[in-house]
Amino acid sequence: MGITNGELKRCLHIGKVDPDELLELLSHLVGECQSLDERRLIFPSPRSGPARIILGFNAGGRVTDATVGEALTEEDLAEIEAQIRRQLLAPTQPRVVRKILYSTQPVRGRWHFKNTLVLRSLPEGNPEVPWLSDTHPLIFECVYPGVGDVDSPVNYSRGERFAGTWMSILALVAAHLVLPEPGPARMMWATSVMGRSAPSSQWVRAGYEPNVWDEQGTLGEIAVTDEHTGVARCESPLHLPTYLAPCLQAFDSLGATDRRSLLHAAHWVRHAAQAGQSPSAAYTAVVQSVEVLVKGHEGESSSKAFRDFIDRYAPATDKAMAKRHRDLYRIRSLISHGERLFVSDRDILGMMMPNPQRWHEELLLAHATAVCRTAIINWLLAAGAQTQAAG
Repeated sequence: MGITNGELKRCLHIGKVDPDELLELLSHLVGECQSLDERRLIFPSPRSGPARIILGFNAGGRVTDATVGEALTEEDLAEIEAQIRRQLLAPTQPRVVRKILYSTQPVRGRWHFKNTLVLRSLPEGNPEVPWLSDTHPLIFECVYPGVGDVDSPVNYSRGERFAGTWMSILALVAAHLVLPEPGPARMMWATSVMGRSAPSSQWVRAGYEPNVWDEQGTLGEIAVTDEHTGVARCESPLHLPTYLAPCLQAFDSLGATDRRSLLHAAHWVRHAAQAGQSPSAAYTAVVQSVEVLVKGHEGESSSKAFRDFIDRYAPATDKAMAKRHRDLYRIRSLISHGERLFVSDRDILGMMMPNPQRWHEELLLAHATAVCRTAIINWLLAAGAQTQAAG
């Protein structure tokens, strides 16, 4: 009697292991997969050989089922399960992942959260940041639960996922921190004018790569303060908000659903910053960051639910601010439905001619960014307090 689908599902430990790590491990053991349709993946891809495993997904993108392929043998399944037990189910041990994060201010010193996260300035011996730079690299370190095999692909993917999660929350809460541009292998044309009599263009890889990673000597502490200087780039040293650690603690205490919602909100805040060349797109994205957290009551309009959320977590302090609060959802809707485009987005060649509406829309975007970020942070602190009280 051959392998049954139920036996395959049990051996893959579906529902007990992280689905992304399962997919990566199967790709490593069985071969590159291919999509059969929106709900199924086949291992390996048909061009690589006959099917051994077909995985089924639910509407939320989670692995829920497994089907035995014609080429799967008992020996294959035994080896796959052994590797799952060794790499995905075995006791973990702390490992550290290092990444480059950026700041709109020069970074001097070190900051840590519990024994989990560290932010620190670049050691001596690394490329100097020119004075006209708009971002300053710093080193981010994150502890994650690794597996025993140092070279396991699971260690790499798990480290990347933990780092990406914490870096997203850091950049959401601390406005001066900036995530790397998406696409670690992205290539681009760059023109260098420094130290040359004439400009020179090169095909380069985006990003900063330190020569030296290890900490040298004793670093002072990065300042933590209630002072707010906005997100403008300046030459004063980086300082972090006093509510950063409480926000990280709150995030760490959230349930899976709230964590996922907050990461979705962080995505839209990040997208708004990266869409800066299109103020209309940035405005839409930053309002969307709050919408993912809004849970209206039955029969309540989405616009009212949004306004109530803003009034609760970022209340206006005067009538003018209250009007701008009320306009947030309306302006986002006008842009989304094609009825409005900010003046800057109509300026295709970037001439930036003086225009009072352009300046007004810049203020609208700055207000939307500040209010939505404030609302998200206050929601996070309230949700974390509620979770901790219930626990």
